[in-house]
Amino acid sequence: MSQPMSEAPFSIIIATFERPDDLALTLDGIGRQERKPAEIIVVDSSADEKSRAVCELRAQALPVRWVHSKARSAARQRNEGAALSSPGSAVLGFMDDDITLAPDACALVLGVFDGDADAGVGGIAVRIDEIQRPSPSRLTRFYYRIQAGFSDATYGARLFGPAINCLPCYTEPAEAGGALIRADWLNSGCVFYRREPFLRERFPEFDGYSFMEDVHCSARIAKTHRLYFHTRARCSHREGTNTLKRDHVGLARQRIRNQRIVAREVLGMRGPALAWKFFLHRLFVTLNILRLREPGWTQALRGTWL
Repeated sequence: MSQPMSEAPFSIIIATFERPDDLALTLDGIGRQERKPAEIIVVDSSADEKSRAVCELRAQALPVRWVHSKARSAARQRNEGAALSSPGSAVLGFMDDDITLAPDACALVLGVFDGDADAGVGGIAVRIDEIQRPSPSRLTRFYYRIQAGFSDATYGARLFGPAINCLPCYTEPAEAGGALIRADWLNSGCVFYRREPFLRERFPEFDGYSFMEDVHCSARIAKTHRLYFHTRARCSHREGTNTLKRDHVGLARQRIRNQRIVAREVLGMRGPALAWKFFLHRLFVTLNILRLREPGWTQALRGTWL
């Protein structure tokens, strides 16, 4: 078993595609960290080398390395970066290319790994300021109760039913003086994993935007290690865009397809139980699309049922 760490070295891996300006801001945020990584590996699947230039401009101040990937897949790019990371890095951090870390974010997260006496913490996700999940309404809780088969005040940080994954509301009971919320899964906007369990599991080989690759990976790690959302380690998400995110039909289809994969491969759902619960979930998603009517909602509706 892994040993507890003291001031553990860590690597940060960033998968990027067509966002050089966002990547520049993300790297600058890492440069302002109170506790800095031993290395930053940027895995770029863009057709041009604008992101390479961003990395080279900052290479004197930051231990950043740019590598090109032929795989236009966030999940595969992250796995490529992890495979290239230094064996001396006891923790691997994965960040989106449109994230800005608060200056103490890495110090707070790595401090948990440093003090992990039984080496049982497998992963910790940083809190994203722009994602404010409210406590679910009575109707939504009723729906979750049907899907989960158990009651919960918020269903925050839980994974249940046909791979329904909920972010925490940050009102859930917390450990370590209120700093850590125990989780069934972690999102990959900004997440840190202990090296050994991550390299054992890795992200699934999902294509493109790779919806739910974070659920697939983290839920498998949760079978042997504890996962947490950190309430005090924070970051900002700028919600960058690229050609992949403009395909609303394709994104919706991928979301549904990958969710079914997680339900089968990770949660072990099969047969009639999966069929009717997944059909019910598609109806729920459809009602939410119709209620919000966000840009591209008609295409998202088509993709949900194709």
